Amino acid sequence: MLKEGFLFTFISAFMALFPVANPVGAGFLVNGLLSGLSDADRKAIIRKIVTDYLLVGIGSLAVGHFVLMLFGLSLPIIQLGGGVLICRTALQWLGDSDSAVKPTEGKDINPMHKTAIEAQIFYPITFPISIGPGSVSVILTLMASVSMKDGWAKGLLSYAIIALVIVLMCLILYLFLSQGERIIRKIGNSGSIVINKMVAFFTFCVGVQIVMTGIAKLFDLHI
Repeated sequence: MLKEGFLFTFISAFMALFPVANPVGAGFLVNGLLSGLSDADRKAIIRKIVTDYLLVGIGSLAVGHFVLMLFGLSLPIIQLGGGVLICRTALQWLGDSDSAVKPTEGKDINPMHKTAIEAQIFYPITFPISIGPGSVSVILTLMASVSMKDGWAKGLLSYAIIALVIVLMCLILYLFLSQGERIIRKIGNSGSIVINKMVAFFTFCVGVQIVMTGIAKLFDLHI
């Protein structure tokens, strides 16, 4: 029974976080931003993105309740604000020029481009593109659902399972970032543009869903 309970926690946490974090879609979007970099610079920036991703995800899990109490915030407010920011970001992706996702054929690296990318590693590449307010609100929701009534050991183990799911999201993102250039070359520029636009649209829909969930909880509605 204990193993089944933890397996259920893992599956439910994965199913709740994966569509919002969307590491596959985020991988395609970030790959477009990293085009034009040398292999060494690309690997270095990917490592920084993954590190920041883990800091945001695990940090939200570790100190989320304290931050909510410090600022007097509730989960519905976090969901509402996070959903609005996701919608805004998705609309920007939908309106961005398609030239941003074109793969670089040669190795003519623009130093200014590298500097601009390095300045954007945390915002907006890591947050909110890779892990956004929606993901943070889901992590806080999962954290709030953990009960300590059955003992601290079981509760801490549930926290560890949620942390494992966050790490798994990070590994999936790393896989698509490290292999993204090959994937984009195979599907072609037109294919990557289509995928990026579809991901942006579904990201917008996820943002709307999170906003509606927050509104429903605030006003005790059934949507």
